[in-house]
Amino acid sequence: MKKIVNVVAGVVTTTIVLSGCSSAQLKLNSKENADLEVSVENFSEDEINATSDDSEDDISKNENDATEGKSEEDITEEDVVEDDTTDETGEGDSENTNVELSEYDSPEMIEGEALSEAELEKLQEYLNQEDNYGFTLASYKNADQIDWGDVLAYGAGIENCDYSQEALNAYLDADDEFDSVEYDLIALSGEDVRTLVENKTGITDFDPSMISGYIYVEDYDIFFKQISDYYDKNVFCKEGVRDGNRIQIVFQVGYQDNRRRITLEETGDSDNPYRFVSNRELWEENADKTMEVSVYDTDDKIICAIVSTDDGPNIWIIEDNAVVMDIHPRFYASEKVDISEYSDVKEIKIHDVDDDGLYDMITVLSNGQKTIAVVNCGCKDGLDNLQYAMGKSAVTNWLSDNVSEITADNVIDYILEHQDEFKEL
Repeated sequence: MKKIVNVVAGVVTTTIVLSGCSSAQLKLNSKENADLEVSVENFSEDEINATSDDSEDDISKNENDATEGKSEEDITEEDVVEDDTTDETGEGDSENTNVELSEYDSPEMIEGEALSEAELEKLQEYLNQEDNYGFTLASYKNADQIDWGDVLAYGAGIENCDYSQEALNAYLDADDEFDSVEYDLIALSGEDVRTLVENKTGITDFDPSMISGYIYVEDYDIFFKQISDYYDKNVFCKEGVRDGNRIQIVFQVGYQDNRRRITLEETGDSDNPYRFVSNRELWEENADKTMEVSVYDTDDKIICAIVSTDDGPNIWIIEDNAVVMDIHPRFYASEKVDISEYSDVKEIKIHDVDDDGLYDMITVLSNGQKTIAVVNCGCKDGLDNLQYAMGKSAVTNWLSDNVSEITADNVIDYILEHQDEFKEL
């Protein structure tokens, strides 16, 4: 009988930490090779709730057209039609662009009865259970977006199933990393995994390919993985509310920068009392301001959050209200050049300035008296994912010496006109 083995590929981590890159770089097609333009808006609760009276009716009509037939959890910020009115500075008029967000997209908790300390302690214990901890780690707007590699990273409390030597051999033949069992082996039956998924989310048509980090041996319906560490019980519940059978909890996972807000539904089943609905990263709590980046030849918009640190600003790329990339517009510590005083991010533009087929980020920074530009070049990591290397002080100094007015457009133009010099730095 022919053996069928599916290898479940790994997925990109939520936050990509900057590093130098030397891997091969891929070419983009002409549609992807577009400049990005940035407009800046400060993010505040008042602005979120503000809309102009004279445009309210039009916005409501456009929202209804864009969101017709969708549930509240599935409505995205892109579904909401925004007023593109801009002032003479080119910055978006936040008074006219802010509209009501869906329950998930809103950074605020639902209205309801506050949970008691005893209830929070009980829920904290529940979330720290081995079968629940993985649901707290990464963002998902609904259960279909859950990263099952996180949930099952350490087996989720499922006991290893019995397996034959033939099944083990099939796993090892398919595993590119191991040719023998060197660490603790996890072997989960497909039936046990599907039962967990249904109990925790209600999903009944689970696709095995959704589990990253495991080797799925289809002929034996077993997921295999080797691990050398274990999960930490480090979920700490801070506050929560209940509205009917719906519960929201704000919590902190020990090693993560941002707090999170998880939504649960009570089931009335004592064996499986809750279903996981969504998990949203509350990145706004640490962001000083946001910048909306538009791609001219597409309808895509990229949200950048600016976050102050002792070393200077970080730039978070936000997608579906999750931090998907963390970019540092500064230099390697080995260069011993400190630009932390340049804490004000004036502009961001993304352009393939070195003509290697990958986007590069140009950030204009100010210390209140002088502006400088830092270029973070795009590169590929070992999993072929785009990331941005740290800047080079030689490039920043070269631009300061040769560009009379430091703006993102002027910097891009100068680099494009002096490619040989730029690539030598």
